[in-house]
Amino acid sequence: MILSAQLDIFERFKATYSVLRPAFLAVIIGSACAYSVARAEDNLEIHKVPAAALEELSVAIYEHLENDHIVGAELLVVKSSQTIMHEACGWMDREELTPMEPNTIFNIRSMTKMLTGASAQILIDEARLSLDDRVSQYLPGFDNSRSGDITIEQLLTHRSGLPLSTITSLEELDQFDDLYSFANSIGEQGPEFPPGSKFWYSDAGSEALGAVVEVVSGVTLDKFVRERLLHPLDMNDTFYIAEPEAPLDRFASLYIGTPGSWEKWWMPGEPFYPFAWGSQSLYSTPMDYARFVSMLMNGGTYNGDTILSAEAVDRILTPVSVMTNLGSDAPAPTGFPFTEVYYGQMSVLNMSSDGQLQVFGHSGSDGTWAWAFPEHDMMIFYFTQSRGQATGIRLETDIDRLLVNPEYGPPPEIVEKYLPYLGTYISQSPASMGEEFTVLIHNERLAFDIPGLFIFELNDPPPEGGRWYFKLDAQISIEFLRDRSGSIAELRFYEPGYTHRMTRVSN
Repeated sequence: MILSAQLDIFERFKATYSVLRPAFLAVIIGSACAYSVARAEDNLEIHKVPAAALEELSVAIYEHLENDHIVGAELLVVKSSQTIMHEACGWMDREELTPMEPNTIFNIRSMTKMLTGASAQILIDEARLSLDDRVSQYLPGFDNSRSGDITIEQLLTHRSGLPLSTITSLEELDQFDDLYSFANSIGEQGPEFPPGSKFWYSDAGSEALGAVVEVVSGVTLDKFVRERLLHPLDMNDTFYIAEPEAPLDRFASLYIGTPGSWEKWWMPGEPFYPFAWGSQSLYSTPMDYARFVSMLMNGGTYNGDTILSAEAVDRILTPVSVMTNLGSDAPAPTGFPFTEVYYGQMSVLNMSSDGQLQVFGHSGSDGTWAWAFPEHDMMIFYFTQSRGQATGIRLETDIDRLLVNPEYGPPPEIVEKYLPYLGTYISQSPASMGEEFTVLIHNERLAFDIPGLFIFELNDPPPEGGRWYFKLDAQISIEFLRDRSGSIAELRFYEPGYTHRMTRVSN
């Protein structure tokens, strides 16, 4: 049993919507790491990366596997263009007992957006497309009073006002012959908000951008991406699912559900995307995606060839809007301390308080994450096919602590301030009986760790006392209770409609 808040909050924060979600099925958890590639010790020495830090990062992922937070995973760490860690554990298909192996092929979902965006940037570099162009110049479905003012730049930055999606099931795609007709229907439906008025993450806008690439280039989106990105970048293990040469035996099955309750929802060979989408539909490996990200890290070049201009890379990595959760105006969560999540032109950017880019990349809603750290010349890729979990956001905290800022510790005055509350608490409430929760310091704030979900920062109560409210959701709060000696003995966890009582067992 888990906190009901674990589901309620997650529904608002997860990476994208679910379609055709079937009933959950209890699946017996499998074994430990199925396959592991030895780390290159020479590379560790050259790049001064502690082997113990990588080992601890590996253990963190293994614990997610053991706790059934994920079905399987692959982790790749690249430092100064050298692989220093590449591991896989768990299952590619749990029911078939097929182990996850390095270079498994994953549905990367919204990580496709970066390549769709890069395709548009290529056309901008070639002066065949302009950021200021109206989408209606290319898609007649946008030539109306509601959609007519939407620009290419607004599609790239998710400021078009278009909805997250215009479909609620994959069957609805049967009415469309191709991406062009799908995108025109989006323009005919129109935006939910005035174009340019605010950030609103939109798969629909990404479909429109992909269709514009098709119109301007004269070829289908998948062909353009293959010819201008995949082939030049040696991304030979990246496919659109309909490609006949795709090696289906290397594709991971997709699981959907929540930690502890996974059902296989798709397996290789079953139909999925009828044509290439702008928002998703690419399948790739961590190593292949690293080639794309390294091109951006190198200012648009790969092996001496220019893929994108330096100006295009700058456009991609320049923050435009504070990124919000899907279907919400609440800021997107992150595990990287002292950063705020922004969105550029089809890129997720973690910015410091002084406006410096700390991390860039993207995630995919089937459980894939890519992070690049320009100041550290490092890239990390964490791929799963467990849709409905947030272990990647939790891993961000581990990555920062182990590999990015290993010397950092909260100031003594912060430790002294929050020390009375720190420790492990065990739930005594029926809805979460026996579960352990931790109160800790995160981002120099008091925080509440919900296993399998996030570490939630808390806002300090007023000076006169009271509840500690979640920074990301003011409907949820914590109250600490003291015993006769004045020490914190238990807490109350308040969420709409339910209160959980937890006793403190350690500090």
